[in-house]
Amino acid sequence: MGVGGRAGSGVLTVVIDHPERVDHALCARVTRVLDDAGLRDRYAVEVSSPGPEPPLRTTRHYLAAVGETVKLAVEPGTVPGAAKSVSGTLISVGDDDLTVDTPTGQVVVPRDAVRRARMVKGSNR
Repeated sequence: MGVGGRAGSGVLTVVIDHPERVDHALCARVTRVLDDAGLRDRYAVEVSSPGPEPPLRTTRHYLAAVGETVKLAVEPGTVPGAAKSVSGTLISVGDDDLTVDTPTGQVVVPRDAVRRARMVKGSNR
């Protein structure tokens, strides 16, 4: 779960994720917990999920996506054979790189070359 909001905006944004899935009922339960904690008295509260194609930003996100289909937007010229993106099954996550099994073979992508990353809808999850 992530919590955010702009300073002074009076809006508390809560993004929740769950290995099974996030549905309306889970969002409602989280909203009730925030209400019981008194946060809805002080803030406008927005509760949502990262959606069906969640972004991958942290090592924890990448590790949770191993075995899933991903799309990585990469810095042009940093990954041999990939102009702007790499798509396929995420095989492994290292400190400095990611290994993706693509239709043309395994590709090692330097983590610092990744501009944006997300799991792809219809993946194995």
